[in-house]
Amino acid sequence: MNIHKILANAVVLAGFLAVPFIPFIILGDTTFFPFIVGKNFAFRIVVEIMFSAWLVLAFIDPTYRPKKSYLLGVFAAFISIITMAAIFGENPAKSFWSNFERMEGVVTYFHLFAYFIVATTVLTARGFWRPYLNFNLGVGVIMALYGVMQWAGALEVVQDGIRINGTLGNAEYLSTYALFNIFLAGFFIVRQSFTTAGERARVAIYGAIILIQTFVLYHAGTRGATLGLLAGLGLATFLVAIFERNNKAVQKGAIGVLLAIVIFVGGFVALRDASFIQNSPVLSRLAAISPSEGTGKARLMVWGMAIEGFKERPILGWGMDNFNYVFNKYYDPNMWGQEQWFDRAHNVFFDWLIAGGALGLFGYLSLFGCAIYCIWRRADELSIVEKSVFTGLLGGYFFQNLFVFDNISSLIYFGTILAYIESMSHREIESKKPQGKLKAGAEEEDLTFIVSGGAVILALVLIYTVNYNGYMQNTTLIRALSERSEIGASYNLGLFKDAIGYNSFGTAEIREQLASFSMNAFDQSKGISDMQKQFLALAGSEIEKQVTELPRDARHQLFAGSFLAKTGEIDKGITYLTKALELSPTKQTILFELGSAYYGKKDTVKTEEIFKRAFELAPEFETAEKYYLQILMVNGKRAEAEKILKAHPIPNVSL
Repeated sequence: MNIHKILANAVVLAGFLAVPFIPFIILGDTTFFPFIVGKNFAFRIVVEIMFSAWLVLAFIDPTYRPKKSYLLGVFAAFISIITMAAIFGENPAKSFWSNFERMEGVVTYFHLFAYFIVATTVLTARGFWRPYLNFNLGVGVIMALYGVMQWAGALEVVQDGIRINGTLGNAEYLSTYALFNIFLAGFFIVRQSFTTAGERARVAIYGAIILIQTFVLYHAGTRGATLGLLAGLGLATFLVAIFERNNKAVQKGAIGVLLAIVIFVGGFVALRDASFIQNSPVLSRLAAISPSEGTGKARLMVWGMAIEGFKERPILGWGMDNFNYVFNKYYDPNMWGQEQWFDRAHNVFFDWLIAGGALGLFGYLSLFGCAIYCIWRRADELSIVEKSVFTGLLGGYFFQNLFVFDNISSLIYFGTILAYIESMSHREIESKKPQGKLKAGAEEEDLTFIVSGGAVILALVLIYTVNYNGYMQNTTLIRALSERSEIGASYNLGLFKDAIGYNSFGTAEIREQLASFSMNAFDQSKGISDMQKQFLALAGSEIEKQVTELPRDARHQLFAGSFLAKTGEIDKGITYLTKALELSPTKQTILFELGSAYYGKKDTVKTEEIFKRAFELAPEFETAEKYYLQILMVNGKRAEAEKILKAHPIPNVSL
């Protein structure tokens, strides 16, 4: 066999061995957002190497070339739509590259599409799909055992100390990961005939995987994934009950399971106030689902903001990772008790409606629609039960996406499942597979050598251009924040300058961290050292560059205004704070900063006007009421303050 083909195959298959372990990567104290950054950079680098090697395979052997298909076309169209949306969006750079906290962006979907192409061709040509999916299940068991050890107290839970999250850093991410594994194991169970000892042993193994992954999903305590599991199982059993005509026992069993799900859900709703449910940390979270309070109420408000943002840009939306512009512009002041800087709608479909408009959402939904079409109309080798289980997997994932957003681990699994569906829709009898002609002869061998060399160069170029500056910027930032040197703070100042100098997608984050770092222990009344002056000067310069680069981002305007007002440049700070308020006119946190700045100027009349506005936006917001009461007392309006306090009493507060 051609040595180039052997080496390229080895590289690609090594990549497939590496991909399932990406969710385990945690870079600890060496990166900013250690549960996010390492995984995403690893996926990008692995895919860049795999794709470059695949180009060699595709050149040598036509068997490795992608075939025309609906799913491939839909995926390519989706990538094209979100690329166009990014180009014409609010912040194209962020849409392409995202930030350290999310590391999604169009660039991640480019890599996911490349992974999809390599998987559909190589794993299909080599007949490795079954081993690869089983390998994923085996790696998933390791993740599940990690979660079990967290539950048992043997390993630390990093999120809230209660809900297990594995090595993913977030219970929601672990739940989605477990959801995929549960349905995939179920798919392999229904593929067994139960007639031999070996098949019964495999059923037992897959059953054990389902049990441990269900245990993990339960103790992760994520409502979206739990509801997704029930919805997916309900959908699968419903489809079996409707379409399974050849095996009446299976059909009746599906009807029984479906009725059991309905009874279980109904019973849970009826008993949601029972003590055994309320005393359980997990069950009480499920019972607390309500559209009128807590996170349910907040999600509805955020979704309402998303609808308003969609109305403004209905065709291509705002571009990926630009939900913050919508959130700020249409901020609901009744969200005062929630996170003030949402960058996601906590609903994948609303996220795509903002990221890509109607076209982007249609493209995303088309992936599901086309996959289901391929399962039911093109995957002839699958039985009704197998098709139903796979549809249940997609349905469960689809349903849980109503409440969460994607991450690199769920995207990898989703891409893998789509690639497997694509391969099934093209599977042919082995003897009819087109083998193609391998390149032969001296001239072809020379050309193959050139292609192989080009692939190596391409991989190196991609790894450097896509990853190097971003990774170095990230690690330099964490060093600037945490390392100490004998030469003192000038060492950290130099690291901040180095981090900014990489000029990558984390520059905005670095500027914010620099400003916060510079303000640490700052007290103008006590005087400041020359070194602190250098920090403040650099921070001031950089945050002003930031607001110049992104003049429509209320967060950056607020940050610049607050920093400048607190470091003695009150008038300039007020200018930025006023701009922030124009961009987000109903956000109380901006009003608080603006009012405080005017108070620093001794303009108590203007301060009162601003704090009154903040109070009237949501009178039940105690912090806003306290600010308003205090300025009323300063301005000698005690009677008015007492009237307000009587109408809206605050515990332990009196005038």
